Amino acid sequence: MGSIMKDDGRLKTAIIVFICAFLYAIVMMTVSREIVVPRMTSSTTGHIAGDPQYYHELALQKAEDIRVGGYKEFELRPGGNAPGGVASLLYLVSDSSFGIVVLNAILHGASTLIMLMILLCWFPMRISLIAILPLAISPYMMVWFSQINKDSFVLTGVLFFTYGLIRLLQSKETHKPCPNELGSLLPLMSGIFLIWLMRPYVNQILFPVSVFIILFVSVIQLRKGLKIQEFRKLFLCGFFLLIALFFLGKGAASDVTLDRLNTWESSVEMQSHNSVAAECFANIDGQVWHNEEFLPDFIEHKLKAMMGQRCMIFTLLDTQDNATTLFSFVDRDVFPSGSLEALLYLPRAALLGIFSPLPEHWDYIFVYRSSVFYTITPIEAIMFYIGLISMSVWIFIKREWSALVPIVLSFSVMTVYGMATPFIGALYRYRYPWWVMLICLGLAALLHLRQVKKL
Repeated sequence: MGSIMKDDGRLKTAIIVFICAFLYAIVMMTVSREIVVPRMTSSTTGHIAGDPQYYHELALQKAEDIRVGGYKEFELRPGGNAPGGVASLLYLVSDSSFGIVVLNAILHGASTLIMLMILLCWFPMRISLIAILPLAISPYMMVWFSQINKDSFVLTGVLFFTYGLIRLLQSKETHKPCPNELGSLLPLMSGIFLIWLMRPYVNQILFPVSVFIILFVSVIQLRKGLKIQEFRKLFLCGFFLLIALFFLGKGAASDVTLDRLNTWESSVEMQSHNSVAAECFANIDGQVWHNEEFLPDFIEHKLKAMMGQRCMIFTLLDTQDNATTLFSFVDRDVFPSGSLEALLYLPRAALLGIFSPLPEHWDYIFVYRSSVFYTITPIEAIMFYIGLISMSVWIFIKREWSALVPIVLSFSVMTVYGMATPFIGALYRYRYPWWVMLICLGLAALLHLRQVKKL
């Protein structure tokens, strides 16, 4: 895990951080399943209706298939969903959900530890320990992480990937705890694998962003006189990284959905959907959608797929009557019908993906009704805004340009999510790894600026 582990004091601290985060998660996830979820929903089993319940049923069936037919019946992604495959292995030992809690608690402990290691790339230990708290103790996400889900895996994968990329690109100054070395490939590959396991399309998003970052840093380092030997090492690691991202960018049920949206033709089936979804789907119909000659075909396909995914999200309006859920849908009257219109939507997508919930949603609990989501997320948003300003000032003052890597990664992925997800609740969950990483970095930058000012 890098030079952080070479120091006995830091190794001890790392172990303590992991154990504390793990035990906290065990307690909070158990409370969530036994008390919070039954009070929030009609569930008596601790499984939230929707994806968690579906994954649970998949896992039970697949576990039974394995018991009867042996391990040849195992599927990594039964029905295209890896959470069901992973849970089926746990259900071979016991049908109890406690195995899920333990696994997700281990992932939470690992995520917290890796976040600490990311922060230590620039900040002192004391500041880093304080700055990991938004991730370590998030009570809202403890409810979701107590379920069979994709997000706990993706969070760990995203942090692994980011840490590995920082190590790969950061300069080899002796006082840096994250030197540029081949060992960066281990966290990088671990991150890519965990992301591929649950949401392979995220690796597709990371591929062009990583190409840009690696090329940009390579040019800068060569102009600064980077030795050929070090450049070769950077090039070799970057090559393996991009190969892994390219080949591990597909594999889940979402692939079929996205491919189908690329060639979408309206049908009678769409008449059964609400007017919002129906109008949205009508605009991506092959007879309506307009391609631009100046754009390559693969970009055209990605843009249409993202607009189609927006339409899929709008179909949730068919089954939802919860006031908070309905309030959380945005841009219900925006339906790009061509590549150029989709590109013009990018600024709005960036605003939604990076900064939601926007201030216009913050008064929901006062004007409409109480909501755990709208109680916690505005507080996080304020922390995010202040932290982003602090991070910008800190980078400029300290000239720590390598800290732009997690910012560029986060902004890029969150913008794509903003393009494809008009439901703030789902958007928050999808972009959470990037969102919480920037919150922790911003808090660390703010604390460091205050410390420097006092000195």
